[in-house]
Order: sequence, then C-alpha cells, then structure tokens
Amino acid sequence: MIRFNNQNSTFFKKSLIFFSDTVRTIFKGDRLRRISKKLQQISKEYSHKKNKRIVIIDYGCGSMEISKRLQKSKYIKKIIGTDIFDFSYKEKKLSYLAYKDFSKSKIKADLIIIVDVLHHIGIDKANQILNNLSKTSKNIVVKDHFEHGFFSRHLLRFVDFYANYAYGVKIPKKYFDEISWQNQIKKTKFKEKKLIKNFQQHDGLFNFILSKKHHFVSILEHES
Repeated sequence: MIRFNNQNSTFFKKSLIFFSDTVRTIFKGDRLRRISKKLQQISKEYSHKKNKRIVIIDYGCGSMEISKRLQKSKYIKKIIGTDIFDFSYKEKKLSYLAYKDFSKSKIKADLIIIVDVLHHIGIDKANQILNNLSKTSKNIVVKDHFEHGFFSRHLLRFVDFYANYAYGVKIPKKYFDEISWQNQIKKTKFKEKKLIKNFQQHDGLFNFILSKKHHFVSILEHES
C-alpha cells in the first residue's frame, strides 16, 4: 500500500516497496479486496439502520486505499481519513486530516473503521484509543490480528516487517489473542456486537503463509 509520505523515501526503500507490490500482484496478495468488501457490507447496514448516507472516519488510513474503494458505495456520504503525517488530500467524497488536527477537532461520524492499526500502536493501548474515539462515533469496526502462540506471533512479525519496513512503521512485539482483545473491550464502554474470527484477508500464496486464523473483524457499539 503506497503511503502519502512515500515521496521522501530513499531509493532503497522505494525499491523494496516496488518489489513488495510486484510480489503481491503476482501471488494474489491484495490485502484490501476482501476487507473492503466486508466494510462495504457493514456500511450498507449502518446506512439502512440510520436511513441516511453515512459519514466514516478511516483511522490510521495510510494513503486511504480502503477509503478510495469504499467511496464508490452510494450509502456513503463522506470519508475522512486521519493518520500521523502531514499531507493535503481532498476529493469529492474523501478528505484527509492529520491526526494532530483530528485529535483537536469535534468531528462526528456515523462509523469509524480501524484496519490493521491497533497492534502497531500497542495492544495494551487499544482501550485508550477506543475510549477517545467514542467522542467521535458510537460505532467502530476493527480489523486486526490474533496470534496463536510463539510461532504464530513471529510469523505475524515477519509479515509486518515485509509489508511495513520500507515505510518506517513500527513492528509490534506481540499481537492480540482473543482473551487480550476481550480484556481491552472490557476497559471501554463499547459492547462487541459481533466478532468475525477466521476472516480470510488474502488469496493465493499469501493466504497460505498467513492463514485466516490470524485475522479478525470486531463490530463495536457504544453502550451509552
């Protein structure tokens, strides 16, 4: 996934990005197609529930590749992406707001999506992030990883290194398991409406390397 701040990358890192994207293309490693489809389905359900087109926050959006796919849905009015770097980006349905500005804003949204972000921030900080975001929306969808023991953890770290090293993204030392994820939710006022385990994110070789047992989608709703 190309990120906004890629223009300042070294030649070596740009080469790694090109290599990574090429391998993903050849071996059907598109990590966004299935999750985008699932988010489109969830967005449609929220739109019908609220009887209106909805506003979405894409938290930790990178270059908004998921948002670019979601914007095609007629059920979505606007998507606002936020991440830690400065960049100017605006299209008809999409806009970008650096996190330093987003955290000071009083923006309200119908739904927040957080895709493969929380483990990079730190799994023990997930409850803080969710509590902070409850001021923006009462509905959050989280896509993240479950580890299943020592080997599984280091497989996830290897894949994260492969996908993110060239972008300078921090590689976590550990990931959620189902117990730690539920414990994080208990420290918030959110209720988990649905937990989708064994979510298949990849196709082809990439699904063989990092199987669906490592992926989950959690649909959260604020209790108040």
